[in-house]
Amino acid sequence: MSTDEFQQLWKEYDSKLERSMELNHRLMTEIGTQKVHRSINWQIVFKFMMIGLGIAWNVIVGSLAWRFRSEPFFVASALVVLCCTAYAVGGYILQVLLFLQIRMSKSIVATQKQLAQLEAVIIQTLRVGFLQTPVYSTFYITRQTLATAGAAFWITQVIVTGGLVLLTIWVYRTVTVGNADKKRWVKQMVDNEGGKTIARARQFIREAKEWEKA
Repeated sequence: MSTDEFQQLWKEYDSKLERSMELNHRLMTEIGTQKVHRSINWQIVFKFMMIGLGIAWNVIVGSLAWRFRSEPFFVASALVVLCCTAYAVGGYILQVLLFLQIRMSKSIVATQKQLAQLEAVIIQTLRVGFLQTPVYSTFYITRQTLATAGAAFWITQVIVTGGLVLLTIWVYRTVTVGNADKKRWVKQMVDNEGGKTIARARQFIREAKEWEKA
């Protein structure tokens, strides 16, 4: 075999190898994209379910608030619950819109920005949801309770409600983007709300970058 024939065979082999690697990269990209999109679709279904539950809960709370509209503590507590739940519903709607916008075929920078925005919305929705916690210790106080309750009741009430307020403040300040990877319980909550999908998408982006460098 002459040198020219050998070089020609080598070029053909090199071309086939390059096409094979390109095909393999495309297949891996397609598989990774499908996995991420399946996870995104599941999250969209979950968000729609939470939106429905939030609306149903607000209808129930609103009906009860109207029924017991003569009880100031109940009405005030119900209004806080209504506001927090309405905010959560709005947050879930925004999350659905952001999930729908994510396309792994877009530029890496654009996708990373979308994922960061989505994570921030998820965490903010969780934080606001906790703000209603203290009112679950006040909704049962009636006009009769105000007129007849003794010192022991009010001391206990102040301790319980005050404790819940402090706990709510601590949770609100702790549930942040910065703590999403540092504190296990924060990470667990974020993961349940879509954090795993975001992590899977980011992992896919990292792998895509490595494939491009290879």
